[in-house]
Amino acid sequence: MTATEFCYWLQGFFELTKISHLRPDNLNEKQVEMIQNHLSLVFKHDIDPKAGPPAYQAELQLIHDGKIMRC
Repeated sequence: MTATEFCYWLQGFFELTKISHLRPDNLNEKQVEMIQNHLSLVFKHDIDPKAGPPAYQAELQLIHDGKIMRC
């Protein structure tokens, strides 16, 4: 698994735990917040620039937010 793949996995993990109102037992709220902030930095500086131009990234964000469906 690459670092990028791990970041995607970890982001998904936090999205699922947020939906189900669960938090990993070994992490406190501050630690979870710190991890999520770091993930945001990785996506902003490493992953997002490789995803394409701003218009394409905006479309991906809408799909991610559930505002449009992509077939």
